[in-house]
Amino acid sequence: MDSAQPENKLLRNVSNVSTKGSFLERRLSILTTSRSTTEPGDQLRGPLGLNLLYEPPEPIVDFVFVHGLRGGSRKTWSASDDPSHFWPKEWLPTDPRFKHVRLHSYGYNADWGEKKGSVLNIHDFGRGLLGDIHTSPYIRNSTGNPIVFVGHSMGGLVIKKACILAKHDPNFKELASRFHSIYFLATPHRGADSAQLLNRILKASVAFNAKDYVNDLIPNSGAIQAINDDFRHIFHDLQLWSFYETVKTNLGVSQGLIVEKDSAAMGLPQERVQLLNADHRHVCKFKDASDNNYLSLRNAFVSTIDQIEKKCQSDMPDNDLSNLLDRQIEGTCEWFTSDAEYKTWRAGVGEVPKLLWLSGRPATGKSTLAAHVVRRICESNLGCSYFFFKHGDRSKSTVASMLQSFAYQMASTNPQIRAEIASMHENGTSIDADDERTLWRSVFISRIFRTNFHRPYFWVIDALDECGDFSCFLPMLAKIDKSIPLQVFVTSRPSSVIQTLLLQEKLPAIAKEMTAESSSGDIRGVLEANTRFLPLDEPAACQRLVARILDKSNGCFLWASLVLKELETTHSEQQIQEVLDSVPSEMDKLYTRILQNMALVPRNQKLAQVILRWTVCAVRPLTVEELKEAIWLDLEEVVPRLERTVESVCGHLIHVDRQSRVQLVHETVRAFLIKDGLASDFAVNKMREHSRVADVCLQYLCSDELRSSRFRRRGSATRAAKRSAFAHYACVHFSEHVVRSSSSNDSQVIALNTFFSTNILTWIETVAQGGNLYFLTQTAKNLKAYMERRAKYRSPLGHQVHVVNSWINDLIHVVTTFGRCLLISPPSIHFLIPPVCPRNSITYQQYREYPRCLEIVGRAELDWDDRLSCITFSECKALAVACRDSRFAVGLSNGHIVLYHTSTCQEAGQLIHGNDAVRFLEFGSTNALLASAGRQNIVVWDIGAGTRLWTTTVTHRLLALGFNEDDTILMATTIANYTTFWMVGTGQELEKLFISDVDEDASDTYQRPPTHAQICGELNLLAVGYRQRPINMWDLEDQAFIGQFHKSAPDVYPGPLLVAMAFNPNPDLNLIASSYADGDLVTFDPWSQRKHAITEANAHTLAASSDGATLATGDGSGTIQIYDFDTLRLVYRSTAYDFDIRALAFASSNIRFFDVRGDHCNVWEPSAIVRQTDPGDVYSEYSSEGALADVETTESKSWDATQLITAMVAIGVDTFLCGKEDGAIVVYDSKSGQQRQELYSHGTNTAITLLEWNAGQSLLASTDRSSRFQVRELSRTPSGRWIAERLLLDQSADQAVRQVLLRPDGRMLLVSTLYTDHVWDIQSRQQMNCRSGSRHSWRWVDCSFATQKLLHIVDGDIKCFEWLNLDECAFPDLFRFTLRDCSYPPIASLIAASSGSATTAICAYFREPPGYQSRARLRLWSLSSASDFRDQSAEDRANFDMIAREVKAVIGFYKMLLLFLDQNGWVCSLNADNKSKEKGYTRHFFVPYSWHCSGELIFAVTPKGSVALARKDGIAVFHRGLDFEDCILVKDEESSRIPQPAPQWRSPVLENHVDSPQRTHYWDHE
Repeated sequence: MDSAQPENKLLRNVSNVSTKGSFLERRLSILTTSRSTTEPGDQLRGPLGLNLLYEPPEPIVDFVFVHGLRGGSRKTWSASDDPSHFWPKEWLPTDPRFKHVRLHSYGYNADWGEKKGSVLNIHDFGRGLLGDIHTSPYIRNSTGNPIVFVGHSMGGLVIKKACILAKHDPNFKELASRFHSIYFLATPHRGADSAQLLNRILKASVAFNAKDYVNDLIPNSGAIQAINDDFRHIFHDLQLWSFYETVKTNLGVSQGLIVEKDSAAMGLPQERVQLLNADHRHVCKFKDASDNNYLSLRNAFVSTIDQIEKKCQSDMPDNDLSNLLDRQIEGTCEWFTSDAEYKTWRAGVGEVPKLLWLSGRPATGKSTLAAHVVRRICESNLGCSYFFFKHGDRSKSTVASMLQSFAYQMASTNPQIRAEIASMHENGTSIDADDERTLWRSVFISRIFRTNFHRPYFWVIDALDECGDFSCFLPMLAKIDKSIPLQVFVTSRPSSVIQTLLLQEKLPAIAKEMTAESSSGDIRGVLEANTRFLPLDEPAACQRLVARILDKSNGCFLWASLVLKELETTHSEQQIQEVLDSVPSEMDKLYTRILQNMALVPRNQKLAQVILRWTVCAVRPLTVEELKEAIWLDLEEVVPRLERTVESVCGHLIHVDRQSRVQLVHETVRAFLIKDGLASDFAVNKMREHSRVADVCLQYLCSDELRSSRFRRRGSATRAAKRSAFAHYACVHFSEHVVRSSSSNDSQVIALNTFFSTNILTWIETVAQGGNLYFLTQTAKNLKAYMERRAKYRSPLGHQVHVVNSWINDLIHVVTTFGRCLLISPPSIHFLIPPVCPRNSITYQQYREYPRCLEIVGRAELDWDDRLSCITFSECKALAVACRDSRFAVGLSNGHIVLYHTSTCQEAGQLIHGNDAVRFLEFGSTNALLASAGRQNIVVWDIGAGTRLWTTTVTHRLLALGFNEDDTILMATTIANYTTFWMVGTGQELEKLFISDVDEDASDTYQRPPTHAQICGELNLLAVGYRQRPINMWDLEDQAFIGQFHKSAPDVYPGPLLVAMAFNPNPDLNLIASSYADGDLVTFDPWSQRKHAITEANAHTLAASSDGATLATGDGSGTIQIYDFDTLRLVYRSTAYDFDIRALAFASSNIRFFDVRGDHCNVWEPSAIVRQTDPGDVYSEYSSEGALADVETTESKSWDATQLITAMVAIGVDTFLCGKEDGAIVVYDSKSGQQRQELYSHGTNTAITLLEWNAGQSLLASTDRSSRFQVRELSRTPSGRWIAERLLLDQSADQAVRQVLLRPDGRMLLVSTLYTDHVWDIQSRQQMNCRSGSRHSWRWVDCSFATQKLLHIVDGDIKCFEWLNLDECAFPDLFRFTLRDCSYPPIASLIAASSGSATTAICAYFREPPGYQSRARLRLWSLSSASDFRDQSAEDRANFDMIAREVKAVIGFYKMLLLFLDQNGWVCSLNADNKSKEKGYTRHFFVPYSWHCSGELIFAVTPKGSVALARKDGIAVFHRGLDFEDCILVKDEESSRIPQPAPQWRSPVLENHVDSPQRTHYWDHE
């Protein structure tokens, strides 16, 4: 309430006036007139909507200011009309503490003084605020930036409502996660008395109409109560500041507080409450920046900014830079940037080498010099990205992490690059991959380097030699096109490896060396800046000291710095001399001396040992708070001011940086402390110390702090208990220390057993809440390596070992099988995931009796299955498969290409290649380009736009197809011995390369047709095979013959028959695999043609993972084998007696792969691949003799095809009737999920297609594939056995039956076929009526609310018909069903809920069938209240289109709950009786993806709410699943607009799969 509101006392005299008298009008006139004379008009009030006030160069947080009642986006925050008083715009941007803060002001029309009325309320204002923030390009493009709200008066309530809406709406999931803090300035959380009286005046006035938003501010109003109730459930992640007024506001005839203190504070936990010495209006208006109230508010803002900056600093690329620049002395390092060669390199003109390499000995100041180079480049306003490698920090020790940082930095400063990265995100492509080659190809080559660089851009890379895999980076640099103006500066220690790589890759470089002479000037500057603090009076003495230290330093910065640290403890010249005389000049001797001095203080010795242990062994630098907790767990000592004592206790070998991280002063300290033979109590024995660190981590993981209740809790917030600062490190990194530990220590296996037996589920939940399941699989890999190494020396038997090994196996499978559901709902690991695990898994065995958890009976797996999905294609064969990033494609024999999301396997669209069968599919470096080909036709597609770029035809049969590395050229090889090249952008044919079979001995060529060819765009190589001849290798870049590979001796002819080939895309390995008809699988070097490895595989098709680590093979009997590409060691085999495997392809993750065979495509994710050691794994050094794992072999499960369930219906509370492929109708028990009896049969091998149950008359209608339909009367004996009594009707239709419907009284049967509808009298067995007509889609449903009426939805129209004669009739008076939009997709499901004989709800679900534009509609009519249908808004209440796209299948009704399966596999419900304006649904439990990934979904629901799903030849029944409730609110906007189909598309638009929204509540009923 920005305006001065009348006080109770003032208005009490007028509140009893019953007529709209002149007194009220005069009073309002006085209030509005007095304000108009002192306050600005609409122009100075400020614009409506979200307005950008200030944008800094690098924003990391957004502040949004929201005014109150009768305020304005400018006026509220200005003490006068003077623009300089608009403090959010004029004062804050000039404040140095706001240099990273982007400022916005939001305006909305809440002027109660306007004479026209308003129906807007706080809900509308909140929705408007949320919508404007969501669509703001500034906020939207700054993904991840926290948002801070500042609200005055009613503006605070608007903010609260916006937060509530965002938290409940899946469309705002990401935005809601960014809400950080809210500042409430005199906000009436419990309403204001003045609002109630103002509302009376407005209602009584003729001149001024009532305003709904004023009514919302009345104390205890429904709006206030609803906001407060909802806010209590969502505030836990927000920081709240409430400021209250303490000065009475002048109201003309009296004074008073507009918002009392008890209303201005919410009383929520951790809410900060503070006073301001101002009245209601001036809590947000200030005369100048020295105003105490302004300073109070500003300082509170700064505390929030500090917190955000501190949290962001670990992710900011300039942390290392700022730390180094802080330590740099002015004037140092200038010698390097003044050097002529440096200036030439920085100019980057002409043929200047792109690489400048500076090498130098350890601790000579290379990192500081690199930071100086960055500073000088940035001062010249040139683009620069930088990365400082650190061996001890896993996040800063790989090429992949460097490339991710470069992409982030370049995107933050270049709008074009930012748009490219954003488009990758929108397409579902992540730049967080751990594979540097994938990052280089998909991010840099295909995107960043294709943008326009108007000036040179610089990369500065420090300590390249501290990167474990740096050898792959220089070859990448060598392949950068010369036209790209990228200049790279690299520092490292002297390295012969780097020198060799530069020569091998022919990479021009300027090489410079950092000598003692070159760094002596900088050391002198550092010494002169610090010796003035020593006890020396004479300048000459200082100079002599500098000269002596400089002479002994030998160019080592670190040595000089440590000596200075020691000199700081001296108090006389004599002590200085003693130090200089005794200190050694070599670093190791200096370190030894420091350790000896540390040993002289016995009381600190244990503390120093613990600090060194954790600092040296930590996977990443620990923060001060984390180290404090670690010291307490390790030593049981509390060190309150650790940041101040850590350096002195450890002899200055350790320091605390600006981000409060505890680090070694230099990497040479680590190397010294872990050196073998170091005779010191402070020596760090890696294996022993890692064992101790692992013990401490496991001690925490087994503690009560991580223990959870075995009972469900009412809300998810109760689960988010405050945990130790050490919790994250222990949860994420404990296995890194276990794998480095001694395998002879039984205590760790005992601790692991305790952990897995107690807190394992809470640990999984905690990791999943972080949004990254990588740590779960990495933990499994680490523990597996540890246990395999331990098995060499210790017995692998025993209960504890079994528990640990079993959980290692389960962790991998839980992530691969349930990972998506786990990320959507981390608490599901307690009650929903264990019941769906295989019966023999330890997860199921250990937690199957968890209190009141989900129960599943019936068909269930005994062991884990590695096949995640099986996608079946009707009436066509799958011939080709390809995958890149977020999508995979399957080529079919009918000329179609079906695209799927890689992560969910949901269909993403279809392309029509033509009439030719699609035999080749190749993605470009990104998934934006796709090439498809038959035997002769080639089509290039732009997947992003869904358009065909160009088409061409070759005259001979194709053998191979592929893009070059940067997607500019498409290449194809044919049996005519030609390889043709086309420009990808235009389709222009460039040239042809003639190839032939070469006889190297005779120096001759032969024109025989090739049988096989393989193109590798990454290596620019072509391999060609001829019948029983050696493989010919060609260089596509130089178009030259390289050589031949002979599997047998060169003079042996004929050679073995070649079957398949596959290149390894990793240039470091330089391998190609080939398989032969004699069963051999061979790898060889394509350049030298030397055989590398050989094994027997009988492979018919081959595929390599994108990282080159894995080779997959498939044979003619359906067996898949996975090999380590380098060694051809078999690591996995899946045996399936199935069709011949035609093609294989790996996903970009390298752990998921696809095969096509027969009429289906299989999706695999074997745990054996997940477990394989990646190049970044660090435990290999501890496993030099580690045992190789046994080959993991699986057999696909089989079933009797004649027993497949084809139809199902629930009868009674404990029985399901199922129709089967062989024509039988059988009884299943819902309690056990087992088949009990066969009821009757339609005949041999005639599949049942439909079942319809009439509970009132105990009638069952059934139809089969031959169009035969029957009606039988059933009965049940006292023992529970069902009996098929009389056959009441047995007829056949002339067309396939699509629907059957029994009338509630059991007298009539409706049989609906493609063109006709028939009504049969069951007693007389006569057809009563028939109607026919052309129609596309339709469904019938009985209307028991209207006597003998049927509802019929046909082609988007809804009509009412008579049962008896199928004549159309009018709707009953009490009910009105409408479908307003004429563009409805086909009706997919029309079902009714009933109570007794009365219909209580009707659901109509519309969706396009597979292969069409993905449109969906959902209508849910409640019939429980007839008055609903007299209201014109009945259609609006029935409209659930905002949810329709989430529906994968409608399951049925349970009471008034419509149950459906969403796209993520969750069983959800909609309450048909929900009268709330805010629509939403409830998520209950999930169905494993492999259970519902293919084929028709057949569900049934019992009256008790048990849900059954048909699974091949059995059923799975979910009991108590509906007890779990997770409420999701969605917005009711125009989210259901139907997009038009894109050209050449016939199916759903390619779009990024959106995760389900965050939960608002979890576990419900106690």
